[in-house]
Amino acid sequence: MDLKKKYENWNVAVRSLFWSGALKVLYNELSELDFNVVGLQGTQLESGIQKFDNFALFTSGLESKKHDFGCSFYVSETCLKYFNDFKIINERICCLRLKAKWFSCTLTHVHAPTNEKTEVINEEFYNLLEQNVNQIARLDIKIILGDFNAKVGKESLYKPTIGNESLLNETNNNGIKMIQFVMSKGLNVRSTMFAHKDVHKETWFIIRGQDSEPNRSRFN
Repeated sequence: MDLKKKYENWNVAVRSLFWSGALKVLYNELSELDFNVVGLQGTQLESGIQKFDNFALFTSGLESKKHDFGCSFYVSETCLKYFNDFKIINERICCLRLKAKWFSCTLTHVHAPTNEKTEVINEEFYNLLEQNVNQIARLDIKIILGDFNAKVGKESLYKPTIGNESLLNETNNNGIKMIQFVMSKGLNVRSTMFAHKDVHKETWFIIRGQDSEPNRSRFN
């Protein structure tokens, strides 16, 4: 299995996988792009594994019937033969383990609290994330993907954990938390290390008024 090939991360629009026909639209889009493994945030589905003719959806959601948050892995039929384990943690974190012939890879998928959430909520999230990353088999390839709700700049203080290719110049509080966590695990923020056009570095932007500058976000 070539893990350098075709894994991706999408932030799904509100309730976009909860309405009738949404999963068919999802499959049509991802099969056209030929992605094998995709991390999806905000799916608002219940926890469990749903298997279809051409793909499977592995979801870690809320225990209640309330449709909110939820993170999922889309795994194509081609890649399902490498499936080894799926760990449901909560509506913000889940893990997928893929096992090839010579190695295994654990993908940890996250949807971090926003920058406006309290320090207690953010600390709980990172403590839980650390607990689960620490439980990954030592020889596994470790990849953490998802929406950290973080803005990462280009400060030399954080290099070589970050690269020079971020859209922004300054890191916000959530970005600092993410970088500190990544550094503690000996990882790096790969999305800041490859040259892309600026338009491809934006996740979204908001214009808050007619005369306001856009609030552009670079999520990692």
